[in-house]
Amino acid sequence: MSQLDNEQQQRYLKLLESVPMESLQSNKQFTAYKQLKKRTRHKRLLQVVITAAILMIALISSIRVSPALAYTMAQIPVLKPLVEMIALDKGIKDIINNDYYEPINVSQTIDGKTLTITSVVADESGMIISYKLQSDEDLANITGINTEVTQQGEQIYASVGTSWSAQQEGTFEVENTIEVAASQGMDYSSQDFEITLSLREHPEIVFDIPFTLKNEVKASKKYPINKHLTVDGQGFTIHELIISPIRTELKMSIDSSNSKKILNFDDIRIYDEHQEQWGKIRNGYSGFGNYEDKQFSIMLESNYFRIPKSITIEFREIEAIDKTDDIVVIDFDKKEIITQPKNINIELEIKDNFEIEYKVLTYKKNEFKGVFNQLIDANGEIYYANSTWISENENHMVIGQRFDMDNVEKLPVNPVKLEIARYEQYLNGVGRIQLELK
Repeated sequence: MSQLDNEQQQRYLKLLESVPMESLQSNKQFTAYKQLKKRTRHKRLLQVVITAAILMIALISSIRVSPALAYTMAQIPVLKPLVEMIALDKGIKDIINNDYYEPINVSQTIDGKTLTITSVVADESGMIISYKLQSDEDLANITGINTEVTQQGEQIYASVGTSWSAQQEGTFEVENTIEVAASQGMDYSSQDFEITLSLREHPEIVFDIPFTLKNEVKASKKYPINKHLTVDGQGFTIHELIISPIRTELKMSIDSSNSKKILNFDDIRIYDEHQEQWGKIRNGYSGFGNYEDKQFSIMLESNYFRIPKSITIEFREIEAIDKTDDIVVIDFDKKEIITQPKNINIELEIKDNFEIEYKVLTYKKNEFKGVFNQLIDANGEIYYANSTWISENENHMVIGQRFDMDNVEKLPVNPVKLEIARYEQYLNGVGRIQLELK
């Protein structure tokens, strides 16, 4: 690991001064803290730098188990949105530890509301843009935001997304991230970008904040694989592994001759030669493309800053159903189920306003997910579910879904096909490959 410069050292020491002692969870961490302070007083700079680096790794690792420590680090404006991501994606820990983020701190104020772009993490796969929104109005009244990213006046060729959680009453400041994911890779021929953000309840307030990246954008590391796997008689191919600072991408394809329809790869694990595990990404973008495409991608946590000598990739839980079981046909006008697969255990009820409600067995993972995500009408038009609500009972779950008809040119023509997108039925067995990286 590279030595920390004096500015970094002072920043970390200042951070340590503000950490409550009760948040240092182990004796080893407390001892390391005392040793660091003692060596600082004696100006043994080299040893201080090494100890500070080791301690910083321990501290950042502790974010995942120490809420108090996470809170303390989150008070650093540039780091707060990233720190909140660490528990879900430990690749972000390495980004912070290696200072691979660029402070921006550019603001705009409109009608008592201030938007600040605090920092950006950029790589060839996309960007994580951290922002802070301060308001003279209670942000509990805001139900969502709209975001856009442009480059030299043109929309970037990438997906731009962010989440907005319901805020508690009395919230006047929110820090969050905007995620940019580029399936064909980001274009950094110009490093001049602009964020446009508006509030759903105040469309007249539109923030436009330009920013310029100055730091080097690290190149992705690409490893061809081209290995075929068969699990429970179903085949798929892993074509390439691409590791970027933000995310790792697995490029894959599924055999069209399979008898089953692959719905999801629920549990993907990557182990290095030391058996450290890197799991599937749980926030942001989970992949590019559809499983029916010639090729698609699945996104995982990144280990860019510590590339191992070798890795093992395991596919442990592959959600799949027979191809003959993937469609439910209904008529919204007649509120009638026309056909339903015999092997899919769903008690379906058709409601008004293009809503459906159904019972399924309780998910073993206790995840909240709808069985359907789109319908196809008699003319082949696609309509997407725009809201899902779930209630859990003792031995089953009741799931409701509504299909978006608010902004469509015409209503769907009955009968319609509901495509099954998720269903807890898995292939038997584990797919496993090993790959030498160095």
